Amino acid sequence: MASIEAKKKEWTACLAKSGGVPGKCEKLQNELTAMAKASNTDCCIGQTVNLMKCTSGSYKASGCAEEFVAMRECNRAGGAQLVRASSGYDVAPGKGGLFEGVASTLTASSAPARTLKGMQEFGQEYAASLGVPAGQVRF
Repeated sequence: MASIEAKKKEWTACLAKSGGVPGKCEKLQNELTAMAKASNTDCCIGQTVNLMKCTSGSYKASGCAEEFVAMRECNRAGGAQLVRASSGYDVAPGKGGLFEGVASTLTASSAPARTLKGMQEFGQEYAASLGVPAGQVRF
């Protein structure tokens, strides 16, 4: 297990220096994948690569929400609390005690599409809630 942790640290350090290109660390990634598979350990390799690809590619305009949640849930110390479902997320088996009863209805929702108009409308509503009239800027 210690060698997997050391290899993951080495891979993570490589990723940090890769300029957002996980392919530069492919050799280390393949070694870590083999070690993780042999010991039946999940090192969140796929989730890490998918998030990096999303945030450095043209898909980042979508916000990379699914990739972020997958990465966050994979890296939780106690295991994933949310799992992907057909329409949103479900509370992971055995994790129901961590949530209030209404959590299952909230996890079934999905994030709204990110659009310029939507962000502008939010900004205007937020500014109004702070007492800043439309069209006025305060620093």
